[in-house]
Amino acid sequence: MPDLLIWHYSNTGLFTVRSAYHLALSLAAPARTSKERWSRRTWQQIWQAHVPNKAKIFLWRAIRNILPTAMKLQKRLPFGTFCCPFCELEAEQPIHTLLKCPFARQVWALSCIRWSTLDENVMSVEDWVQTLVLKLSPSDFELAMMLCWTIWWSRNLKLANKAFLLPLQVVDFARSYLAAFHSQGVGKSNLGIPLHVSWTPPPTECIKVNFDGAILDSGLALGIGVVARNDAGRCLAWASLKLDRGGVAEMAEAYAAREAVRLAIRHHWRWVIFEGDCESLLLKLSSAQQDCSLVSPLVYDTCFLSLQVVCFVFSCSSSWKFSG
Repeated sequence: MPDLLIWHYSNTGLFTVRSAYHLALSLAAPARTSKERWSRRTWQQIWQAHVPNKAKIFLWRAIRNILPTAMKLQKRLPFGTFCCPFCELEAEQPIHTLLKCPFARQVWALSCIRWSTLDENVMSVEDWVQTLVLKLSPSDFELAMMLCWTIWWSRNLKLANKAFLLPLQVVDFARSYLAAFHSQGVGKSNLGIPLHVSWTPPPTECIKVNFDGAILDSGLALGIGVVARNDAGRCLAWASLKLDRGGVAEMAEAYAAREAVRLAIRHHWRWVIFEGDCESLLLKLSSAQQDCSLVSPLVYDTCFLSLQVVCFVFSCSSSWKFSG
């Protein structure tokens, strides 16, 4: 592949006015403070937690102070009360309901989560959650998220004059809910991503090689996986690798695509569908034009290797058009 001038501030490696504009904005913006960087880590921990999405969204609302607490509602309904429905002593705010209220304190004491992480001197849910992220194990942090959601659920039941959960029942319910969620195999799902993707068999006598890539170790490594199956769904070969180098998701997918082609070459398969889920990469692999993006050398190498396969296609859907 010939040497190229690459503009690293766009996805294609080509200069655009738009990318130059965003670069200028980023250079003019002040550097992030340590608090901002820490806040970003906190959000990543929350969204990556293996808990129901409603628990994540609830904690997000609590941190943003947009829960419909009595203090919030009292501003709109002057005749309402601003007191906590549990203790009826303090003004109801998110940090009070989830941590400082005697009801919440009983919940945390019964949860067996180390009390040292439940600093009652914190003034906001955001500061408190940052402490939890720093001091708790991932499993304890997930339980803490479920406890927060269940405390609020019990609070809503009490406001509706229904039988609400007592502190011990809150703990038992949160633990049981989380265990059931994990046992269903959905604990590691991501927002917006389907939990089950059906696999479509290839035509008779054709081999389908599925490949996928992922970012590991907080971006310090890349993982790739490849599996080949025939039209009956029987696994013919597979490969998995961990690369000790960082990169973006598309880079991991590009390494996986190249390994998929190598697997087909090693087994002398003649009619192959290479299927992945990264549409941007598959468009590059299927196109004769090469861009200047970071994955361009890998795309070039993969396309060159694929010429050793008699009949092949790079696919992101069930619509195949064979080359060869």
